[in-house]
Amino acid sequence: MGGPHPAPAPPPESAEMVLEILLKLPTRDVIRCCCVCRLWRSVVANPTFRDLHAAEANHVSAAPPEALLVTVTLEPGRPDEASFFRVSFPSKPAAMPHRVTIPSGYSLSNVCNGLLCFALVRDSPEAPAFICNPITGETAMVPKAPPPMGFTGGTIYHIFALGFSPSTKEHKLFRFTFSPFSSIHGKTIDLCVCTLDGAAGGGGWRQCSFRSQCPLLHTFTPLLVQGKLYLVTTGKTGPGELRNPDGLLEVDVATEACHTHRLPFEADQYHSAWDPLVNASEMGGRLCLAVDILSGTETTARKIQFWVLMSSSPPNHHDLHWDLRYSFHVDGNYYFFQPRSVWFDDAEMTLCYRDYNVLFKHGTRGRSPEPSPDADCPQCDRQIKLPQMPSNCEWNIFGGYRPSLLSPLTLAPPSSCWDGEEERHKCEHALLLTLE
Repeated sequence: MGGPHPAPAPPPESAEMVLEILLKLPTRDVIRCCCVCRLWRSVVANPTFRDLHAAEANHVSAAPPEALLVTVTLEPGRPDEASFFRVSFPSKPAAMPHRVTIPSGYSLSNVCNGLLCFALVRDSPEAPAFICNPITGETAMVPKAPPPMGFTGGTIYHIFALGFSPSTKEHKLFRFTFSPFSSIHGKTIDLCVCTLDGAAGGGGWRQCSFRSQCPLLHTFTPLLVQGKLYLVTTGKTGPGELRNPDGLLEVDVATEACHTHRLPFEADQYHSAWDPLVNASEMGGRLCLAVDILSGTETTARKIQFWVLMSSSPPNHHDLHWDLRYSFHVDGNYYFFQPRSVWFDDAEMTLCYRDYNVLFKHGTRGRSPEPSPDADCPQCDRQIKLPQMPSNCEWNIFGGYRPSLLSPLTLAPPSSCWDGEEERHKCEHALLLTLE
């Protein structure tokens, strides 16, 4: 009778309260919260919450980059399908919750924070790029680009790169069109840019051309680091001519300015007929180039060097400050025209280099930077034979991924704005009037 009264039941949590809590969490934790209860899952699934969470730039910029395994299944008579797995998360590799249907013949062009950009590499220069978020499963087609200027025939390549500027909070899509043979189209690169944020896609595509010493390396995946996109040129200036050392193209996403700089290694380290064996990753928030150095014409004596860009120089200066961090020897033949990729596992402090069917892993914990490019270096710590994938499956691993809840639908305008739907309706109306 005189005992203590039971404590009042806590008030039921509201969706507004859960929203305020989840907005303060990084994307990884928000994804986990979907498994707590139906209320939390419904809050995360709400487009309004995703837009608010994506607007918190620190959720993405402060997160360390991850490596993402992307597999594409190619079945005759069926749409191509992409699956995604996070392989550098500080736990076991984890599958993404969604598989995405992608346009036939498309391949991953680059990673921009939490968004993936797919595009065609050859032919069909006006084919639109395809953007998806592997966490939400949402996809969008980007407005068609105009035809490239000054290209009338021969082999033409297109490199699409999705970029984001932290200073302007804008997403932009870049398309670089070029010929691998300078004797046909000279050394001109046609550049198209489209600002995606905004109701009308930023006013459509803007087109210009600029000169490059050499064509772009179409097998190199553009990398976005701190608001700048990086691409590599082939170094080839013409048959029988010396290689050109100016091989790193830097594109500022905010200003759209393009500058070409020298690569950190000597141009004559490669045979004149070979493309430079360069891949890019991010290390400590900076651009890192992994360079596969071959000894003369030999493809078995190989050294892989990792150069980190320490600071940029003025636009009119070609030299950049590079620091040779690590290098190691590897055994085995190099397979030309086969997939390669590189990433840095922040959790394990390990350099990872995929060379076709072999994965090289080299720990950096407790290791000092290399004193010079000519110094002796150790053998790679681990060399792992990768399993053979089915013939109907293509895959690679891409660094620089930072999970985000940003919807691609907020970047691409409605399809009626760019796919000719209005013009088609007018034509159909006129045709029906004629047939009456």
